[in-house]
Amino acid sequence: MKRKFQGLAVLTLASIVASGCSITGKADMQKTVTINENVKFESSLADSSLSVVHKKTIQIPIKADYTGFQGENIYYNQNGKTYLKNIKTHVETKLADKAFFAISENGNRALSFVDGKVYVLDFETNSEILIGHGTDTYLYYFADPDGKEVIHVDSGEELSVHVTDVDSLKVKTWDLNNRFDLNNFTLTSIKKDVDGIYVAAESLENGYGLYHLDNNGNMKTISTLENIDSLDNYDFLDKNIIIFNDIYNGKSGIFIINLQSNEVTQLVAGGKDEEGIWVPFYKLSPDQSKILFDTPVQVGNEYKTNVYMAELVNNQVTNPTRIMENADLYAVISLTGFWSPDSKTAYISTSKPGNDLIDTVEVFTLQ
Repeated sequence: MKRKFQGLAVLTLASIVASGCSITGKADMQKTVTINENVKFESSLADSSLSVVHKKTIQIPIKADYTGFQGENIYYNQNGKTYLKNIKTHVETKLADKAFFAISENGNRALSFVDGKVYVLDFETNSEILIGHGTDTYLYYFADPDGKEVIHVDSGEELSVHVTDVDSLKVKTWDLNNRFDLNNFTLTSIKKDVDGIYVAAESLENGYGLYHLDNNGNMKTISTLENIDSLDNYDFLDKNIIIFNDIYNGKSGIFIINLQSNEVTQLVAGGKDEEGIWVPFYKLSPDQSKILFDTPVQVGNEYKTNVYMAELVNNQVTNPTRIMENADLYAVISLTGFWSPDSKTAYISTSKPGNDLIDTVEVFTLQ
């Protein structure tokens, strides 16, 4: 049985956009990859009322990659230990005696893998909590921004999902084997809410769709996901609206789906070039009022990235503004971009071509 256990690390490698960074981006051989005609955000750039200022470029002297990039704070591993550097104050702090492989969204906790054991590192209490065992770190990830729960996808002979409450160590388990076709199953489609888990997969009974399994094991169809290739990357804007990026009805892009009507609206279109179809990625702001999104650009024989900032108003993209042109991003914007907690500042990490370490952090502020 072939399973597509596509974790965060695997997703990153599969989605890398080759990159040399230029904020103003000038290249005689530049050829912008074609944007689908039904979304003409390029033509509206000159009329955009979104006021964004490029505040600064910050050189990063430490050896850190995007894994621990959280805007003003960069978490990095050195000599088997976890460190934090604040790029505003330039203060460096040792946080833990174990290395991390994932950081909670609020930066207070991390996941660590040492000698086959998985730990949660709590930076506020300076403690570590053993929560599991394994060999594949990408099968563990935080279920919530505060790192209070951890999702573990058990990929043994029988696939199951475990959610561990970090503080109480109570574990809730859902068995997926008798409900879903596990071929091409993608673990990033699993999300947790107070009542259970969401799974985007092919039900043996009802076909591909988005399903909710409650805490008692009861399963409910949330959406049939008709004409949607996959729902590997998505966010709830509210209980009835989901934003996602993939291919819908043969067109790639960033979309909104209304779960009540099953209506799908395209926000930003993808495109294609000689390498095939490409899908734009996005980074949603904490207040869900804005997004960053990316598009690849061919410069000579290389692919670089244009980065845009836009507002989300009434489930539509408005005022799209290009903030970076021909940039060197090691991975897609959902991993190399970060928003400040107040959703007013965006941080973009760049890397030198062929290097996964952060070279600079570009800072953009909304006026």
